[in-house]
Amino acid sequence: MAKSRVTLNSNSDLQTIARNVEILDINKINRDEIQKVKNVSFEITHKDKHTKARIGILKTSHGNFETPYFMAVATKATGKFIGPDDHIECTEGLICNALVLSLRPGTDVIKKFGGIHKFMNYNKPIFTDCGGFQMVREGFMQDRSKKGIHFKSPFDGKRFVLTPHKIIDIETDIGADCIMMLDDLAPYGSSKEMFEKSLENTHRWGTHSLLLHDNPNQFLYGIVQGGFFANLREKSAKYLGGLPFDGFAIGGVAIGETREEMYLAINAAMPHLPENKPKHLLGVGSPDDIIECVSLGLDTFDSVYPTQISRHGTMFTWNGRVDLMSAEFENDPTPIEKGCECNTCRNYSKAYLRHLLKLGEPSGKRYVQVHNLHFMKSLMQKIRSSIKDGTFEKLKEDIIIKYRKDTDSKHQVGVNVNNLS
Repeated sequence: MAKSRVTLNSNSDLQTIARNVEILDINKINRDEIQKVKNVSFEITHKDKHTKARIGILKTSHGNFETPYFMAVATKATGKFIGPDDHIECTEGLICNALVLSLRPGTDVIKKFGGIHKFMNYNKPIFTDCGGFQMVREGFMQDRSKKGIHFKSPFDGKRFVLTPHKIIDIETDIGADCIMMLDDLAPYGSSKEMFEKSLENTHRWGTHSLLLHDNPNQFLYGIVQGGFFANLREKSAKYLGGLPFDGFAIGGVAIGETREEMYLAINAAMPHLPENKPKHLLGVGSPDDIIECVSLGLDTFDSVYPTQISRHGTMFTWNGRVDLMSAEFENDPTPIEKGCECNTCRNYSKAYLRHLLKLGEPSGKRYVQVHNLHFMKSLMQKIRSSIKDGTFEKLKEDIIIKYRKDTDSKHQVGVNVNNLS
């Protein structure tokens, strides 16, 4: 696909201005003048009759891919104990961390390979997150200012400021299909005043990122913030939704909040984002919450949850979670799930996998992750099929009941997600 530069309608000086200022005054930018010409697109092909669930086609420079789908986290261009060879078989997409990759191995190395897909030898969709989530990691973020996020490298201790200029250059060099703007994530439990300040930075940096981005072969996503205050989420969605981003992500969730708070944030934002653009939910990976959020109109998801819990023995099955570390499986010769076609279930018993996990063997941690990621891939395939054949609500009810069977009964059917605002 030949590369052509993105054009800025009416005022070609906007990008020049953006490249020559450290702190963009968004009050002086006429948002109506910003228009982008892109070679990538999103097309909605099916809609569920009873919910907001839909099927779309994400048309990228690496092919066309059907949504909804779940992507595994490959922060450093790999998972923990699991790599691209397994990811090719058991995932439909990956998300990497642009900030971390810029530090090791560095964008120069990735560029020499022709981008992140060739560097990893992975030919499915790849997203890159800007690194804002690293802000919540103690000792990694040092400060924030109007310019950007002040970090200390976990590799060599060097201090630097991640700005809209820097992250757009990094993500352009890495060459993922879909990239995220720089956002400001206030930690869970922050005051409303702190969330308001983070929102100001997010909107400033988002507008700046949009003006700077000039790769027509990448989706650029705006990230909605606002904590767990409905009015701030609505404000953020309205502001960013009024800008010509190629897609939108809901960030700042799955950071320690209750399920009710998470759905409050999602429901406050969703009505104010353009329906014809793809929508991503950052950090949510439980099967019940994924299918719930599909019903609210979200298209793509990423989370460490399925792989993280698998390494501690919690496995996903069509009958709910299974604790592989339970003594009842010590001599169990059966696979994690009968009929599962993943490499793990075709070759290994619960007893063997439990033995490996008990010993802390890396091979065991790999095998259990393969199963949970395969389950997530199968779940998304079933979701798409059910939307097409009109059985989505039945599938949703079945998954939620099985995955929330150990919670309070009032939470089993979705915590009245459509009524939270």
